[in-house]
Amino acid sequence: GRVIAVACFGAAGNVDAAASTTELLNHLKPRAVVMVGIAAGMRDKCRLGEVVLSERIVAYEGAALVARGGETSTSPRPEQYRLAHVLKQDLAAYLSDPAAARSRLSALALQVGLVLPEAADAGPVASDPLPRLATVGSGEKLIRDPDRFRALRDLHGKLDVAEMEAVGVANACERAGTPYLVVRGISDFGDERKDDRFHELAAKAAAVVARDFIAYGLVFRPDSAPKSAGLGRP
Repeated sequence: GRVIAVACFGAAGNVDAAASTTELLNHLKPRAVVMVGIAAGMRDKCRLGEVVLSERIVAYEGAALVARGGETSTSPRPEQYRLAHVLKQDLAAYLSDPAAARSRLSALALQVGLVLPEAADAGPVASDPLPRLATVGSGEKLIRDPDRFRALRDLHGKLDVAEMEAVGVANACERAGTPYLVVRGISDFGDERKDDRFHELAAKAAAVVARDFIAYGLVFRPDSAPKSAGLGRP
């Protein structure tokens, strides 16, 4: 009985993500927004094909240029976006029965032809379809430098995933008062070995998790009714 609208940003980056999300929010008045895609994961913290759910999002590029003693330095000013409490509850319930979730996710992965390889020369590969919560860093730069990637942990010690659209979605949804979740499949490690080989696999893994969570984890409460009549239950 739920109506699901599927759309594509069309271009990478938080600006396009914010504009597209705002347009969709205004047109569809959804009860919740779930963004699905791929991301880079820190090599010793993530595995290729693993799926993460955004516990929080860190906009890591905010900064101030400060002049001191004739020299200019950069002072980081990151912003954080936290998951809405109602979605935290839904995720906690969804992950509370890992056996049932694994069974459904494995069956759905088989249905869509998603097979995780046992090993890859690009790095460690996930062996468990069950997603986990993660802190996601979001900015405008494509990360292909492991040292720069690891330096983001100076801004938040739990940050181990990086991508380019989550802040745009989070900002648009918070302005509209709409709960949101970011679902990302790990496609590379943000280093010099970054390539496209795991893009499709990671995207499928994220889509499988998003579909299962919407069907079995996302709860539409009486106080989260659509903002206008006649739009069904998107």
